Amino acid sequence: MTKPSIAVQVTPAQAIINEANRVIATLNYSTPADREMVESVLESLKAVADVIAPAVGKTLGIRLIAIRNKIHVNSIQAA
Repeated sequence: MTKPSIAVQVTPAQAIINEANRVIATLNYSTPADREMVESVLESLKAVADVIAPAVGKTLGIRLIAIRNKIHVNSIQAA
């Protein structure tokens, strides 16, 4: 028999953070993702975050500004 799995519940804010971090990480691949595509995805995540997790939305906005100004962007930390 297999062990029953324990479902880990993730808050909407944490789900947005996780997705944003995955997108940001693509900028550092040996063959980086297209910067405009990354910006587009982060803009979409920011639009959702602004409604359901405003603090995360603000952080995403700061990350977008940094990406547009070609400043190194770190992952987003959960509050």
